[in-house]
Amino acid sequence: MSSVKRVFRVFSLAAAFAAALNGTMVMPLIVLALTRIPGIDEGRATAIAAAELAGIALYCLLLPRLAQRTRRATMGLGLLSLIAGELLTQQLDSIALLSAARLLTGLGEGALFSLVSTAVAAEAHAERIWGQINLVGGLAMGLLLYGLSMLPPVADRGPIFYYLAAMGVCLAPWVLMMEPRPAAQAAPRVAPLKRSHKSLIWTVVALVYAVQAAQWAVSGYLGEQARISGERVGLYLALSSILGFAGALVPSLSRDPRRRLQFVLQGFGVMALALLLFFNLLADAPFLIGQIGVNIGFYMVTPFVTGLLTESDADGSLVLRTLIIALLGAALGTALAGELFAQAGPGAFSLVCLAIVALAMGAAGLVFRQLRPAVDVELHGVKA
Repeated sequence: MSSVKRVFRVFSLAAAFAAALNGTMVMPLIVLALTRIPGIDEGRATAIAAAELAGIALYCLLLPRLAQRTRRATMGLGLLSLIAGELLTQQLDSIALLSAARLLTGLGEGALFSLVSTAVAAEAHAERIWGQINLVGGLAMGLLLYGLSMLPPVADRGPIFYYLAAMGVCLAPWVLMMEPRPAAQAAPRVAPLKRSHKSLIWTVVALVYAVQAAQWAVSGYLGEQARISGERVGLYLALSSILGFAGALVPSLSRDPRRRLQFVLQGFGVMALALLLFFNLLADAPFLIGQIGVNIGFYMVTPFVTGLLTESDADGSLVLRTLIIALLGAALGTALAGELFAQAGPGAFSLVCLAIVALAMGAAGLVFRQLRPAVDVELHGVKA
């Protein structure tokens, strides 16, 4: 494949990735906009927004192989569902109809993510393509979050859903240019992952997404304790999201599978140090630097973990199941974070986060060490 075709491939995959996950990136802003609709409080707004996550999970659970059979139809219907769901959310007022609109959006996002997982299925050294997708797609999502965070406050729901629909329209041409992965790029046929290895990887995914979501969920409360204004908190979170995707440079440039564990452990180390800084030094600079560090560590780790699954995923369905686990981990972290933070305070909360990071690091160490002999055989024909 030529360099130009490789660049186009990465951008088309990243466009589908950004379209699929930008709703999860700006979820706090979606909830805030929904609370400005008469008769909808924060609890109801959160439930409505959760319908979008349910839509993603339902698609991944029920239709994981549809993209492989009807790729072009999945593209078109996924984009139409996403855009229509955003536009309907801007216009509707009842809880039931708004929930249906967010569910429709989530189904479209799930379809678009399935295109990505199918296109990279069984690809060798898959952490590289996932790193590149996270880097380019993440930059687009971070810029969207930054732009939406800078919108002036309004009394009603504002234009946020128009902007999200416009984002889908802008990304659509790139998504529609996505081509199936050429057969020549497929990895050699490898044995499926053992159940124990999949369980370890899914444990890592659930834990790391739980920590990421939990610290994000309480960032506003931490900002209040640090006497940082809500406007500056929003700005710092948006900037850290953009800069944090730099962590994806590590897997995107990785060339030696034997160093995967080293990079993963370094990513967890960055997350741990950043969490300590973020929760224990309450001021503007530690808040921003800590958030950047957490995101850098997160995006160092996750492409390696996803890549490990992708290399043994014949049709993309394994990665789709992993996305469900990631969403469940994030939902659990978000649900438990507020009460724990209120009762324990920032210092104790950081220790809980560090304990979870340590568990994830241990599980990652086990699975990457156990699978390293297979990598050495593939590269050198002998065991290490």
